[in-house]
Amino acid sequence: MTESVSRMATATLASSQSPLDTSVRLVTPERITFLYPLAGPFHRACSYLIDFAVIAAFLIAGSIASVAFSVMGEWSLGLMFVIWFIVYFFYGGFCEALFNGRTVGKLALGLRVVSTEGVPITGAQAVLRNLLWAFDGVWPFAYLPAIVCMVLTKRFQRLGDLAAGTMVIVERRPIGAKVVRPDNKLADRVLPLLPASPPAGPELSRALSDYVKCRKRFAAGRTEELGEHLARPFRKRYDLPREFTADAILCALYRRIYLGD
Repeated sequence: MTESVSRMATATLASSQSPLDTSVRLVTPERITFLYPLAGPFHRACSYLIDFAVIAAFLIAGSIASVAFSVMGEWSLGLMFVIWFIVYFFYGGFCEALFNGRTVGKLALGLRVVSTEGVPITGAQAVLRNLLWAFDGVWPFAYLPAIVCMVLTKRFQRLGDLAAGTMVIVERRPIGAKVVRPDNKLADRVLPLLPASPPAGPELSRALSDYVKCRKRFAAGRTEELGEHLARPFRKRYDLPREFTADAILCALYRRIYLGD
């Protein structure tokens, strides 16, 4: 992300008194609040089990390939260890860097890795936090350092998260909300300029849902006036041209988040 996005998304953390089911509240300079439920040890353990199954499948495939090449020389055993090392230590970093903070397990459980400022992580952060699994999951302690560290930190950060400046959030969408398709044609031109997965916590999702459902109740000028306050930070964040109205931007965001357009 650009430096302007990082500056806009730099947030202040509101203090929370909840011990385990805590959330992190990020407030942008435009006074728009994003509420991110934090992923605790249980959610992350389930996600890791899925990722571990994926890693195991890759390791088995690599071992079979090494055995197949064994007829070509003794170097096949070394190749197998190289494959194991790359898969085990770089699977998470590769997926999180390429898929905006998600691995297969995180995608299955609706989790995402973000920076502590609430912006998407960089490739360096993704690689660093996964390389430090060598310490978080050191044997014979069987991931005890990671569990203890998550329990003792307010944002459930393991050692890799603390070093990389990251945290894991739960991406939730309002349950039972009626999904509609807004009829703004200009939104079709905004969609290609938006990221595949815009960062949207429960409060933003709810605000977008309420806006789209109520936008027809007001005159066009009034709708634009109301929508501009919510659309302004996204116009700056994604460098959207002024020709796009606030209504078009919000309808495009709604379609990307709720409809997957």
